[in-house]
Amino acid sequence: MKRIGVRLWWLILCGLLAAHSVCAQGEKPGGGRDDEISKLVGNWSGESVCADREKFPACNDEQVIYRVALARGKSDTLTITADKVVNGKPETMGTYDFVYDARAQTLVSEIKTGRGHLVIELAVKGDTLEGTLATLPDKTVVRRIKVKKDK
Repeated sequence: MKRIGVRLWWLILCGLLAAHSVCAQGEKPGGGRDDEISKLVGNWSGESVCADREKFPACNDEQVIYRVALARGKSDTLTITADKVVNGKPETMGTYDFVYDARAQTLVSEIKTGRGHLVIELAVKGDTLEGTLATLPDKTVVRRIKVKKDK
């Protein structure tokens, strides 16, 4: 009888520890933030079009491919390698970390280059990412981006 009591106590303790771990991470059993961000992993294809050719005359409309992966060691971050398609072949433009805001359903990345400071903001709408690339600090929109997840 004593042995059954110890087993029962052990099962209850394990259950409480598991529940505490799930709750401490802000997740629900059977699905949560990790599942949500994991659904964004994969290849996305679409377009990045110029928003203002007068202000940005060197801008060209592009077909793009975004390769999305989980960032190492950061539970709220995805790493996106952005390619533009030139002559039917992908050319990498860069690799950037995007912070995922589950509540707002957005991905945001700030990029500093020799040409300036930029922000890419993408809204997650099911199998579509839609948003802008803008200059900082004024948030002048340079590009409008819309990509769909490849099946």
